[in-house]
Amino acid sequence: SKRLHTGLSSHPRFHGFTLIELLVVIAIIAILMAVIMPALNRAREMGKRAVCMNNIKTLALAWNMYCSENDGIIPRSQCSDQKGWVRMLTGTYATTPTNAPIEEQIDAIRKGDLYPLIRTEKSYRCPVAKKNEMRTYSASPAMNGYTHQNGPLVKNLNKLKQSSTRLVFIDDHGDNWDGMWYNYYSEPRWWNPVPMRHGKGTVASFADIHSEFHPWKDQRTIEFAQMTWQQAETSTDPSQPGNEDLRWVQTAIWGQLGYEFGS
Repeated sequence: SKRLHTGLSSHPRFHGFTLIELLVVIAIIAILMAVIMPALNRAREMGKRAVCMNNIKTLALAWNMYCSENDGIIPRSQCSDQKGWVRMLTGTYATTPTNAPIEEQIDAIRKGDLYPLIRTEKSYRCPVAKKNEMRTYSASPAMNGYTHQNGPLVKNLNKLKQSSTRLVFIDDHGDNWDGMWYNYYSEPRWWNPVPMRHGKGTVASFADIHSEFHPWKDQRTIEFAQMTWQQAETSTDPSQPGNEDLRWVQTAIWGQLGYEFGS
């Protein structure tokens, strides 16, 4: 006999998600994103920091090569329009380099003493720098630079002791017009604004050609570093006795402190 067609399917029926089930899925995705995104951001920052450390190490290598080719003589760290590891811009851009056209900023790099040994502009610039900043690294004042407090200058690399602890370059503000990051010798005070591009710290290279990331630890340092260049330049810049960050920086620059720490 023939079966009667009932119109009913022999397959089981499928139900869509309920509103509550959709909300649960969305909540799970949101939680996963909250966990994953910070890790991705940290990995991205670590990559940029690694590039910065390689750049500043390249500068230290070129700096050493220059010294070797010139009987140990260290290139001038405080630049002018005539000499220095880079050249200083002139005219209206002399003290406002980041306002200068990109071509003029690059030209100042190319005229510097180190450029013939590198010949790549990217080595002078942190990967997280602003678009108008072509040079973000500055040199130590103790390395054939300038001092007004009898800080010991080194003009010949052959006379430098403990090269692994002596700072040569630091990741700085692009606004630092003379290419030299100055700091006091005989006082527990900051001079130039404190750089802080990678988290709460900065990148530096040393006379033995190694580079490292140094975290700032004192809250006073961090607060000063969070200012813009213009804000920091016009701040009262108070004395900060007992600041471990200052002791590290000043010792790395000058090789010693010109005052009693903590006073």
